[in-house]
Formats: sequence, C-alpha cells, structure tokens
Amino acid sequence: MKLNALKLALASAIVSALSMALLPIYGIYLGRGLRAVSILGGVYPGYTVSWEGAGLGLVYGFVTCFVYMGIFAGVYNELLAFKGIKGIKLPKMKAKAKPVSKKKKK
Repeated sequence: MKLNALKLALASAIVSALSMALLPIYGIYLGRGLRAVSILGGVYPGYTVSWEGAGLGLVYGFVTCFVYMGIFAGVYNELLAFKGIKGIKLPKMKAKAKPVSKKKKK
C-alpha cells in the first residue's frame, strides 16, 4: 500500500509542531521539562523556555518533521515500486488452543 507523502508529512508535522511548542510552555508554568528544552536548544538555535522559544519550536517542529516524513514516505513508496515487493504480508495464524468444555452442574 502506497503512502500519501503529503498527508503523512502534514499530519505528523502538525503533531510535532504542537508538541515542540507545548514543551517550553509546560516549562514556564510548571517548571518541568527544562532539561529537554535545553537539549533541543542545542540543536535548534533560540529554542528556550520562553514564549519566543515556543513560537520557534512550533516552526522548527513543523518544518523538520514535514521534511523528514516526506522523505520517509517517498523512500517507502520507491521501495514498494521495486519488482516483487508488494508490502509486508503477515502470515495467517491458526488457533492452537483447545476449546474450553463447559461442565454441566447437577
């Protein structure tokens, strides 16, 4: 089954953007998650525990996830296009458990 690259990238980018925007806000009000914001601040310049950091996180999260998930979906679809590959097929499982017999009460 082919993936719709645009829809997958857009949906995952929205989730990523919201989570990266909420993390600094969570740090502002509750004082938690500060270490995670500081680690991500090393990767994304300007991403700090502030309202500006939340806005930058929204942009960084959206752009980064949109690009990477778009690439992932494109590579996945190209791999499906190879001869003989039709996706992952799970083997059919047969039930091996014996049925439970009901005892009659006298």
